[in-house]
Amino acid sequence: MKYGLFPVIFILCLMFCRQASAARQDLVLSPVNTQARLYARSALTDVDGSFDDVSGALTYDLDRQSCHVELTMNVASLKVGSAVMKQIMLSGLMLDSDTHPVMKYVGDCRPRIVRGRLHTELAGTLSMRGQTHPLVLATDLRFQGNTLMRIVSHGTFDQRQWGMSTLLHSVNPMVKVETVILMK
Repeated sequence: MKYGLFPVIFILCLMFCRQASAARQDLVLSPVNTQARLYARSALTDVDGSFDDVSGALTYDLDRQSCHVELTMNVASLKVGSAVMKQIMLSGLMLDSDTHPVMKYVGDCRPRIVRGRLHTELAGTLSMRGQTHPLVLATDLRFQGNTLMRIVSHGTFDQRQWGMSTLLHSVNPMVKVETVILMK
């Protein structure tokens, strides 16, 4: 044999490297692949908002069935129905964008079995207005084969826990959140 074992070792290495890279996926989060939304109700109107400026990172490990997400949202990039509503949302009574320009969510996937079915949660913390509190989100992982294609997370939190006003009880304190991450 002219080349000996080198071709065999090279081919085995290529096969192993492909398997290893398929088991772990890393993604830089940006407005191109990530949507962060919030929904609130008030006496006057419903508030549907989304953040145009998001950044962060996602790591998904198929072998360990785990993921880690770090998502930062620029508060001033919040888009809502009107300029007046945006001014209220960014004010010191609500998100306080002047003093606290970013919100950050950091969490890890936590698969669990409920009534014989797999359910995944994203267990982490939400930091906003200078405070950090736990926030667990229900998470739907969508696959194509063994490749993670999409993560949709949703949950609800009480905005008063972070010091936000209910504007004399005209705003429902419970805020719904949804994040969609596409693995592009």
